[in-house]
Amino acid sequence: MILLLIAAAFAASLPATNPAPTISAAQRQQIDTLVGATLRDQHLPGMSLAIARNGAVLYASGYGYRDVQKRLPADSGTVYNIASMTKQFTATAILLLQEDGKLSVGDSLARYLPDYRYARQITLREMLNHTSGIPDYSIVENVPHRATAAQFVDLIKDTPLDFPPGSRFEYSNTNYVILGMIVEKVSGESYGDFLARRVFQPLGMHATSARMIPQDVPDGAVGYTYADGKIVTSPQTADDLGYGDGTIDSSVTDLVRWDAALDNGRVLNRSSWSAMTFSPLSHGYGMRGGYGFGLDLAHLYGRRYIFHQGLNGGFAGENATFPDDGLEIAALSNGDPFDEDLFFRRVVSIVEPPTAAEAAADLESATGQDPVVTKKVMSLLAAMQRGTIDREAVTADYAHMLTPAAARQMCADAGVVGTPRRVIYRGRTYRDRKDFVFYDVYYPDSVVAVDAGVATNGALSLIEVARED
Repeated sequence: MILLLIAAAFAASLPATNPAPTISAAQRQQIDTLVGATLRDQHLPGMSLAIARNGAVLYASGYGYRDVQKRLPADSGTVYNIASMTKQFTATAILLLQEDGKLSVGDSLARYLPDYRYARQITLREMLNHTSGIPDYSIVENVPHRATAAQFVDLIKDTPLDFPPGSRFEYSNTNYVILGMIVEKVSGESYGDFLARRVFQPLGMHATSARMIPQDVPDGAVGYTYADGKIVTSPQTADDLGYGDGTIDSSVTDLVRWDAALDNGRVLNRSSWSAMTFSPLSHGYGMRGGYGFGLDLAHLYGRRYIFHQGLNGGFAGENATFPDDGLEIAALSNGDPFDEDLFFRRVVSIVEPPTAAEAAADLESATGQDPVVTKKVMSLLAAMQRGTIDREAVTADYAHMLTPAAARQMCADAGVVGTPRRVIYRGRTYRDRKDFVFYDVYYPDSVVAVDAGVATNGALSLIEVARED
């Protein structure tokens, strides 16, 4: 029933205005068809999408529902929690304070958080680019439903660093919780007030705010997840949506305005922008070629690709720029199953079709693939479809969790059906104290993103699957 309602809202919410000539009617139809299929196959209640050129909106629309129960359709102005896309705003706030002469990214964390046991070993720069070694608070069991930023930091205050600062990359939300606290301490303002005064208001980002539940603001979306074959609400408090790591709510039209302003030097000076888009390490995560300050840095179809994705309970999305082409794209959903990678690649291929060579390159595996690990992952996926698990291929803890029924349901929900026609290795990274490998797997009727944790003994410690197409 919900899918029928989504389809009806999708049809009713197609853009009524004529877009700029650079997006043709045929391209609009392709985009609308793509979004409709994504809502259906990824079990999403709603989505908004905006495409701009140097900040001038070429296309913006909403699809499905921002509130399923009240039958309220999503539109181009719908407000969603942007989750980890918040990190680029936190990084910008730190750099603005550096431009003001109030701090330096080379400062020791001990200057701002002297009571933290490892503060003298860590700089703000290492926190900005996730090379600090500070563990992610998400590793802690029973994270409280309501907590202050300081209480989140307290969760890991006595936990050893995961590695010597600067030696490797590990995505850790704790870095950005602390950085948000530093913004408040140095500026003397709340995090939201500082960004409103320095960024949101000057850029005309009137739909953007911090520390709010989206459904409590005008045109705000209710967050949903997918469980037991149904789209269901995902209740939140403002604390659940994070602090400097994930607190901001925004619309797609505000985000493309922001993207263009950041790329074109209207937010930070040239030196700050260069620092923000420099990666000290290549960590090979998916399509990512590195990580700057709150931004993933990569290439797509041979073009420089600067972006960040976000995932919080009930919300997911991505904003991205191709700074050399002046192209900005933002997509936000109020469904947390949204897997953005392939969706974004397909939107880009519609707006700026790649050459045959560029398209072929996107289907090539990244370097560094371990064929033994890949074989284990694919064998496990085949077994999961049958509801039989090779206990020797996975860790003991994961073998206990991965029941045959759970495995079959995971496969059914994500479209893991049949024998793969193509397996593309996307890379490797380190998070939550685990090594992870990433694949795009092309099944006969679906494309599935596969993330697998690899233990030190080579056994698989986790497998996550999500439909991409």
